Amino acid sequence: MGELRIGIVMVKEQMSFAQRHLSATTESLKALGCAESDIKIISSPTVLNVPLTTQFFAEYTEVDAVIVLVEPSQSREYETMLYGITRLQMTWNMPVLVGDCTAAEQAVEMVRTQSEMEAAAPDYVNTDHKSVN
Repeated sequence: MGELRIGIVMVKEQMSFAQRHLSATTESLKALGCAESDIKIISSPTVLNVPLTTQFFAEYTEVDAVIVLVEPSQSREYETMLYGITRLQMTWNMPVLVGDCTAAEQAVEMVRTQSEMEAAAPDYVNTDHKSVN
């Protein structure tokens, strides 16, 4: 696997949570082999906007995975966001991890697993994994 490109979404309505975890997340990504220049950070106004903000990463950037820094909750908004992200992952074939700084390791593991599986596929052609759309 070549360079590792990761997007991070910070939710403005939960900015204190996101800021507490941003530094640890980026440091973890760098320790796992992601260059600082390959970490892209954008913000989403609300939890409900996260699926669309994440889709922007999928459509308009070359990131391999997205980490959403958001505090878990039992709210309808949080559940709606998770549903949207799940659909997005399946549509765009791109891992999206939700949580805190511990999501960095999971994101890297998912990208590596995806790359290994693509390379082992019988008719594998080295193309952008998002080209299925």
